[in-house]
Amino acid sequence: MNWRTKTEAKIEVFSDWLFENAKKTVLVIFLLVAALGSQLPSLKIDTTTEGFLHKTDPMRVEYDIFRDQFGRDEKLMIAVKTENIFDLSFLKKLDSFHDALESELPNIKGVDSLINARNTYGIEGELIVEPLIVSLPETKGELFKLKETVISNSLYENSLYSEDFTMTTVTIDTETYSNDGLSNEPVNIEFDDGLEFDDGLEFDDGLEFDDDSLGGQRVYLTDAENDEIIAKTQSIMQRFDGENFEIYLSGSAAIAGIFKQALMNDSVIFISLMMIVIMIVLFALFRRISGVILPLACVSLTLITTVSLMSVFLAPFTMATQIMPTFLLAVVTSASIHLLAVFYKDFSKTNDKKASLRYAMGHSGLAIIMTSITTAVGLWSFSFSGVAPVADLGVFASSGVMIGLVFTLIFLPALISITRVKTLKTNLDKEGQTLMDRSLIGISVFATGRPKLIVSVSAVLIICAAIVASQLRFSHFPLQWLPEDNFARIATEAVDENLKGSLTLEVIIDTGETNGLYNPELLKVIDDVSKNINSISTGNMFVGKVISYVDIIKETNRALNENREEYYAIPDDPDLIAQEFLLFESSGNDDLSSLVDANYSKARLTLKTPFIDSLEANIFIDNAQVYLDQKFGSLAKVTFTGIGTLMTVTFEEAIYSSAFSYVLAFSLITILMVLLIGNVKIGLISMIPNILPIIFLSTIMVVFKMPLDMFTLLIGAIALGLAVDDTVHFMHNFRRYELQYNDVDKAVRLTLLGTGRAITLTSIVLALGFLVLTFSQMNNMFDFGVLTASAILVAVLADFFLMPAIMKLIIKDKASM
Repeated sequence: MNWRTKTEAKIEVFSDWLFENAKKTVLVIFLLVAALGSQLPSLKIDTTTEGFLHKTDPMRVEYDIFRDQFGRDEKLMIAVKTENIFDLSFLKKLDSFHDALESELPNIKGVDSLINARNTYGIEGELIVEPLIVSLPETKGELFKLKETVISNSLYENSLYSEDFTMTTVTIDTETYSNDGLSNEPVNIEFDDGLEFDDGLEFDDGLEFDDDSLGGQRVYLTDAENDEIIAKTQSIMQRFDGENFEIYLSGSAAIAGIFKQALMNDSVIFISLMMIVIMIVLFALFRRISGVILPLACVSLTLITTVSLMSVFLAPFTMATQIMPTFLLAVVTSASIHLLAVFYKDFSKTNDKKASLRYAMGHSGLAIIMTSITTAVGLWSFSFSGVAPVADLGVFASSGVMIGLVFTLIFLPALISITRVKTLKTNLDKEGQTLMDRSLIGISVFATGRPKLIVSVSAVLIICAAIVASQLRFSHFPLQWLPEDNFARIATEAVDENLKGSLTLEVIIDTGETNGLYNPELLKVIDDVSKNINSISTGNMFVGKVISYVDIIKETNRALNENREEYYAIPDDPDLIAQEFLLFESSGNDDLSSLVDANYSKARLTLKTPFIDSLEANIFIDNAQVYLDQKFGSLAKVTFTGIGTLMTVTFEEAIYSSAFSYVLAFSLITILMVLLIGNVKIGLISMIPNILPIIFLSTIMVVFKMPLDMFTLLIGAIALGLAVDDTVHFMHNFRRYELQYNDVDKAVRLTLLGTGRAITLTSIVLALGFLVLTFSQMNNMFDFGVLTASAILVAVLADFFLMPAIMKLIIKDKASM
């Protein structure tokens, strides 16, 4: 008796114990789930870009420092298109629109547009910094003068007006910190009245400290607050949108909000449709109400428990974990089907619930345990990812699979024990076989009768698929996850085309010394970089505009020199630069505070760029880093940060993490397969068919021009974990029959007649479960659903045809020797 037989015997004994203690077991499980479920309302949703990185990630830490110093760089950008922005009626409407946004939007620092753009000039040596439009033009002469002022200032170009003067922007600068965060409120510290200190100091019980003094961290603007800003902005836009005043909403904050809306809507649709699919398949399979209710109870408790654990451990619901509920519904239902299929079939013969449950647990229990472990291992490999949502998916999806295993082998048998089960007659032919039985027997005869042909054809297909798959391209373009007719995508593309960029890359220039920004040499390097950084741009990537504190110095210097254009330059005297900074600060304008730090040691360089593929952006950042390091030399340390930079870094991190996940998952699953089968050679060879889904998925992606992005990178390890499930069930039963009868043909036939039925039905459930994702509003989720469903189909074909053929070739029938 080997370890597998011993384990099966113990599972049978455990089944009898469950049968005798079913009511107690069900009650305990319900109480535990109810206790955990109370945490569900605390679950958070996070679709922010910085949320893709762990809080301890150096890039995330640097970005938090940047936000604390310079404010939030995620802005809402509204583009307004008209026939001519220098039109009296248009400017009046723009003014009203600007005022509505400024007065009605919550959690914003301000609104920037043509109405209040910075206008710097001098009068008799006095520096004047005021809004571009102090009062709206009333005559054509005033309008012409305004246009001249705007055109003569390069700061406004591709920012406040497009080259053809048909588009302008309104930018909403949101607050950096939340108004709901605990750390934004004073912290009341209460001391015991009887507490004594040697120095005799007395403390007021109501003394307040702000959290910075206590070492606390302020809470950044939350998703909910960002959503509120977007919703209110859209409401105001609807009031003003009209003929000759077309309004487009863009910007990184808007895109993040749209992703969240789609995530929430899709999650409800996915779960609802998946429940319907499961109920239909289960009823068609078992033709019993109990065959529908019991698995649904099992998967429902699994979902509640898993998502509650996310809430307990403060893991937010994200774009990556969005697929988890659908995945768990399909996987746990599949495990339930394997157990119930054997139970109902035996119960129809014995009409003895306890005995049939015992047989089903002994027959399928170990295989269900092993498939759950292999699936969990495939998912767990993601837990080491540097991309936080992917790591969360790895941790909680794998935990969910194991929780589902507990419910399948404990809760489900206990429910069966206390549920009334009816026997049903099966539609058999003259030989006592169903249509599915005859089909599976036909497959077994073909697979074992032509093993060399099947293996040869499979080898040719694998080689051809591998050649095609080698052409797979990496890409990460979140904007293209949105449908082409989505308003945010349309707006972003319109802004990129007309105003040369809707996103920004942030560069921090750190001199390392107080007043280091006064250095004329440093300012001239920044000015030179601003003019020439496009020399390293390639493909679709370019810098549409560069914004820095150098612009303020040049404006101020010109204004203090009778507004003469030749003085729009950087002074050579550090003391003069310091004086001009002081004069600008004294003017009442606070633009400088968002560009330099209080000690004048660090400056912010903002590069305005289009929303493009992160792969191209990443190449640009790498080249720009080398370029900037050469330009600044020992003058300052230069680093990239900001939301745009985080987007590109996230994708690069995802590639490396996924490669590690694939190697880890394949290695661990191979070891488990060898242990289950009990033969190193057969265990290793049995992994060959499990590579097929990944290779053929890559081929499908190449043929249909699907990019290998952050989400499609997840499919490989998930597909491997799911494909191995079928192989485990097949090989577990095959080895049992092969050792018993010493006949490969008979072992394959009995295996397909037994577990083959369950494999077919569970594969249908899994495939339909992932095809539910095709109803998503997001293109990336559509691709994910189609590809994963395709992987499941390929895995079934490999296990039904290629696996038996391989076993026929490598195992000699002892009965014929």
